[in-house]
Amino acid sequence: MYKKFRLTPAHYKIMLVLKELNAINRYATPKGVNNILKGEDDIETLQYKNFASYMTLISFPSRKFSSYINNLVRRGYLSYIHDKKTDGLYLYLTSKGEIALDEYLIKHKDELTKKKNRTRKVEIVML
Repeated sequence: MYKKFRLTPAHYKIMLVLKELNAINRYATPKGVNNILKGEDDIETLQYKNFASYMTLISFPSRKFSSYINNLVRRGYLSYIHDKKTDGLYLYLTSKGEIALDEYLIKHKDELTKKKNRTRKVEIVML
């Protein structure tokens, strides 16, 4: 007997990143989506720090993240688009995913867009 698939807040956060990216005609790899959710401090990711989804899922193992992406693709919430220039596959939010996300956002917008505080351990100190 299998458990019924349920979308979790993490699934919706992934879809929210893609909705925000797709709205400005941008598409990301799963790693790119993960970097935005974690709030990575690299040049490519920092340009999206004004996104509501930026830095909202900071402690999520990459293996688990990959399974979430695969489940969303398998169930038709996300899909891949091929870019001929880079010969890469990039994610986009399907109409099914957009409908599900919009319905969820009506009741849970604050939950999805709450920024997490990332505390960084100081690696070098002067004693």
